[in-house]
Amino acid sequence: MKIPAALGAAALALGLLTACGGSSDDQYCKDLKAAQNQFDSISSSDVSKLDAAFKTFHKLAAEAPDDIKSDWKTLDDAITTVTKALDDAGIKFSDFAKIQQNKVPEGVDPTKLQEVATKFASLGDAKFTKASEAVQKHAKDVCKVTLG
Repeated sequence: MKIPAALGAAALALGLLTACGGSSDDQYCKDLKAAQNQFDSISSSDVSKLDAAFKTFHKLAAEAPDDIKSDWKTLDDAITTVTKALDDAGIKFSDFAKIQQNKVPEGVDPTKLQEVATKFASLGDAKFTKASEAVQKHAKDVCKVTLG
């Protein structure tokens, strides 16, 4: 299983939303800045906080301005796919500590667990990376927030 590597890819991808700053009055920019602590914890590979970070990610995608909305949709769709794979496999975020120790929680289908790893790996693909870079550029240009 390549779960640790996939989690690392997720942490790296989500880590793009760290180091927020700026003073825009726009709600999206304020929320982006407010998300800093959550994404800082993700970039440290603290998988116990993925659930909260994913919820924040969905919120930012929903309120993203029109000029960056399609890129946020790309990111949000990937996160939604990961969340669905976790649900399908019967895995909670709290199970990751056991999984990282090669202890599969009771009732988890090993084949579906592999699908989770595949979905996490998609958070590092070219489409996700391109959208992440666009979000970073927009954050800097519009919100005056430097990400990553």
